[in-house]
Amino acid sequence: MSTPTGVGTGARIAAYRRLHRLTQKQLATKATVSYSLLVKVEQGRRPASGSFIAAVARAMGVPVTTFTGQPYAADHAHDRLDGPLTDLRAALDNYDFPLDELPVRPLPDIDADVHAVLLARRKANFGRIVAMAPPLIDELVQVSQTAQGRPAEEAHRLLAHVYRSAYDVAYGLGLSDLVALLLSRMDYSAQRAGDPYLMSLYGYMRAYSTFATGRHEVGQKITARARETVEPGVRAGELPALCSAGNLHLRAAMLATRQGDADSARNELAEARRLAEQLGREVVGGARDGAHVQSFGPTNVAIHAAAAEMELGNHGKSLQLAKLVHPPADYFPDRLGHFWIDTARSQLWTGRTDAALASLLKARKAAPQQAKYHPSVRETTAGLVRAARRTPEALIGYASWCGAQL
Repeated sequence: MSTPTGVGTGARIAAYRRLHRLTQKQLATKATVSYSLLVKVEQGRRPASGSFIAAVARAMGVPVTTFTGQPYAADHAHDRLDGPLTDLRAALDNYDFPLDELPVRPLPDIDADVHAVLLARRKANFGRIVAMAPPLIDELVQVSQTAQGRPAEEAHRLLAHVYRSAYDVAYGLGLSDLVALLLSRMDYSAQRAGDPYLMSLYGYMRAYSTFATGRHEVGQKITARARETVEPGVRAGELPALCSAGNLHLRAAMLATRQGDADSARNELAEARRLAEQLGREVVGGARDGAHVQSFGPTNVAIHAAAAEMELGNHGKSLQLAKLVHPPADYFPDRLGHFWIDTARSQLWTGRTDAALASLLKARKAAPQQAKYHPSVRETTAGLVRAARRTPEALIGYASWCGAQL
């Protein structure tokens, strides 16, 4: 059964429930979700949270993207992403063979372009990432397969970052097959980059992909194993290890929320907060002394704390915690965008519709393409339209822009 693209999440859930010959009470029991909430979601009277969607998807044995409506193919074409995405898939065909007469630039020149890709990732600029990634992959694979020693390791290090940046695009667009392929390529290069913290980053990204499949227990195993690899560095107080461990605890916290395990989520957040306090500052990621450092700090922990309560359905508490988020002026646009997306959802659930629209507009300003393609944005926007007695022009424009199915 193909995914209906002209309807909202609730209608998709209802269609697949009927396909599986389940009553609403049977699905609610099987997915361990509230029966009354399921009824309201199917009727379009309540937006579906990420944890709710994951639960019903797992219960019916389908990917989460089945219900979010991803990938949004028509939007890809509109934003001129289809061509570059085709080029990206073609570039990923080769990762372990040198090609005859493929010209490559010196590594410092390539490194500058990879840095530009990383900046684009921080801005969630999907178009720039997928435009730059394919030729960079071709060049770096050639270097990695023809050079020896440290230059080959450096090429693999840069490749891992390009793959990771492209992964963010693929995940954001709901392209699960491309996500899996990019993870495989990242694993290959991270193992050959001579930097153990890149393998930790790979584990962090691999665990993230389980949000789309609903295999959150697998994600927890992945994060636990990755933390084991960095634990010696944590005990020694090494910056890359502290940042890696902190991010892994945050990932584990969000996985726990999808499992409905509030205690574990808050315990993981407490560990992340302890590590952030040990650092005492916001750390901007990059290469330090030959080791990869993930961005991490108190602001990231505060954002995740609010997000965790939102996912657990504690929207009032989430908004209280959101008031404690005070990001630096130059904070990462992708994290700010996600923060405003989550805040808008809790504001909708608590009836603060004007504030929710304002938060969505802030998300669009911070990271436009992230906001446009995030399924939560479409779900929240549709919920705002249904809740409005008289739909504001700004909301009508926003719904049209993001493609919300009303």
